[in-house]
Amino acid sequence: MKRIVTGITVLALAALFWLSSCKNDGSNTGTNENGKADGLTVNEGVVLLLAEADLIQVDGNPQYNTAEWLFKVDKPGRYDVWLSTLTLDTTQLHFDENVVITAGETRLAKKPVSDQIVTEDKSVKEPWYRADSHMGSIFFPKAGEYPVQVISDRVELHNSDLSQLRKEQHTLINSVILKPKVN
Repeated sequence: MKRIVTGITVLALAALFWLSSCKNDGSNTGTNENGKADGLTVNEGVVLLLAEADLIQVDGNPQYNTAEWLFKVDKPGRYDVWLSTLTLDTTQLHFDENVVITAGETRLAKKPVSDQIVTEDKSVKEPWYRADSHMGSIFFPKAGEYPVQVISDRVELHNSDLSQLRKEQHTLINSVILKPKVN
């Protein structure tokens, strides 16, 4: 019973922090009228970097760690959602639980697997690798701003200098990539 009350309390606190931290400074996401991302682009998509997210770290229950962004949609439609991770082992990402990604009113929950190993990312140096996992797709019905959120124990702010990462961390979420699908 005590465990249930603790879980409910943690979820309530996470929801409270989420509601109080939502903001839009326009600095890290979205697309402009030419279809280019205001932030980082990759293969005609928008990269939401963990380093630019609003973070909630839950010390006692890291499975509730949260990263949040506001994503500006200029062209409504379906977007593929990819989770990009830094890992030491491309065959086993070591996620114990599902990663939950929400955008607008859509919720995706899945244990990431290495769907694509990205070797041309020059910011990732051995012994680390970049592994991208397809998490599903999300439909944005109209133009506007949508909150995007990732919940996982692998949401940890990490140094961009990969030589500073501890190997015990094994796998860390680096970004969420949203790619518009051609209909």
